[in-house]
Amino acid sequence: MQTRIVLAALALSSILTVGCSMTQGNPKEPAKNPHPVKRYEITATSHAPGSWDVIEGNVVYEVINKDCLPMDSFLGQQDVPNTGFVVAMTRVDDHTWRGYFYRDALQDEDYYKLGLCRWDVTSAGISAVVAGARFNWSHTLRTLLRDGMQTSYFKKTSYGDPATARYGAQALTIGDPDVSQRPDACFPVTIAVTDVAP
Repeated sequence: MQTRIVLAALALSSILTVGCSMTQGNPKEPAKNPHPVKRYEITATSHAPGSWDVIEGNVVYEVINKDCLPMDSFLGQQDVPNTGFVVAMTRVDDHTWRGYFYRDALQDEDYYKLGLCRWDVTSAGISAVVAGARFNWSHTLRTLLRDGMQTSYFKKTSYGDPATARYGAQALTIGDPDVSQRPDACFPVTIAVTDVAP
């Protein structure tokens, strides 16, 4: 009798272990990495005509190795999982805000039994709001780490303009005629991302 109980317990334990090992995560709701170590600082500056009601950072994570993803037979391409997180920004002075994120915040997993899917940050940006109007400026993480601080511009007339609230303000570059021909009519904003020690 004792032997049967022990064998039954071992069989149940084996079934539960196999069942747990077959459980797949959901790439649309990726698990958080319990021990992230790759800490990065995101810094934003703005020389807008006035103050912002809200300013926050955001980072986008994507699966960066497509070999772990199945081909969608209907679309004829792979659906690359991605997700975004808001980064809380702390005011440093009248023109500067700073926040932190972890590049390895998400847990790498084998979702489709095709190998480990690796998550990484692919872009970082800033979102500022005034009077319901949103101003977004962002760049790929690769560009920010390779080239350093990136500058964008917005027309001063868009700041506080109720019409801007519907679609958001258009971000411009130094090469846009509105900026190069009338620099005083625009205000600059920047974003920078740097690797920092944990």
